[in-house]
Amino acid sequence: MSVNMNAADFKTELLCYGVRLPEEIRTGRKGGAGPAGGRYMIVKNTLVNVPVYGFALKSPFSVRKEGDTYVMVDRSKDDTAHKIALIENPQFYQLKTKEGISYRKIALLHGIDCLATTVYQKCIRWKRTPCLFCGIELSLKSGATIERKTPEQLAEVAHAAKKEGASHVTLTTGTPAEMDKGALMLAESAAALTETGLPVHVQLEPVNREYIQLLKDSGAETIGIHIETLDENVFNKMCPGKDFSLFENAWADAVDIFGETQVSSYVLVGLGEDDAKMGSGIGKMVQTGVIPYVVPFRPIAGTVLEKWPSPPFEMVKTYALYAAKKMNEFGVNPFKNRAGCVRCGACSPVKDYSRTL
Repeated sequence: MSVNMNAADFKTELLCYGVRLPEEIRTGRKGGAGPAGGRYMIVKNTLVNVPVYGFALKSPFSVRKEGDTYVMVDRSKDDTAHKIALIENPQFYQLKTKEGISYRKIALLHGIDCLATTVYQKCIRWKRTPCLFCGIELSLKSGATIERKTPEQLAEVAHAAKKEGASHVTLTTGTPAEMDKGALMLAESAAALTETGLPVHVQLEPVNREYIQLLKDSGAETIGIHIETLDENVFNKMCPGKDFSLFENAWADAVDIFGETQVSSYVLVGLGEDDAKMGSGIGKMVQTGVIPYVVPFRPIAGTVLEKWPSPPFEMVKTYALYAAKKMNEFGVNPFKNRAGCVRCGACSPVKDYSRTL
């Protein structure tokens, strides 16, 4: 097995099984958008957002301190130890705006250098037809964040984060009761952040072409339109308030406007999806110029699916490696993506498997 394949497999195992951490270093956020409940660390020269709650408490991997450093131990392989580097919280978390709002309630550091925020922390579907895995309003309820982040607040935090090494930004949003589905708020924020010199990634559900163009014109360099699963039956169960049929046209518009390799979609693994539908769906995405950001499903505490099991390693590897091969075949290079989740890469092994080809 090549060094790159070994590292990609190891990262996938960590994403699927998590790690048991000493309580004093288990600092991952428990709720919110995206793969929450993790701790960022570098293992075998790759960045990983490793689950540390829920199913991770039974993981074969554990971390212990040795002197001034930490090592990861794999009890399934005769307690083999690997040196790790924990990503510490940035100093700007201690700062506040002139209104007294903590910077960390406005934006967080994801991975090593990605400043990330949910611009609007509510969703029109939350009370009646929420996506079953989503925890977007849980972090608002807990007081960990604020409902609406203004462009001015985001720019202020971005300037501070940039001084500590932040080099790109991810903006996502809940969906408001507006035709633009949050695009106008994202556009205002992207415009303000572009002035800081940081490339911006935006995420929202399918919208009309005019709003995708607006986001590009406002300075966003990459976009994520996340279908979550490529199995329509699973999609309808997990995302009952959304329309599966809208994604294909939205992706095509986004690729036309943002360019190939600058459009991506989360593809969650482990929700009961059909293998053939996943395979054909990934192939179609890549042929369109969209990067399939293959991620093992990670249940969030407080959601309908909080007890849902994490997917097995082999399943995640199969889809991630397949996506990497398809991208290689059609010349879609994820390493050319300029900002956001794909550039960060901590939550998915798809770029790691791309290195093996």
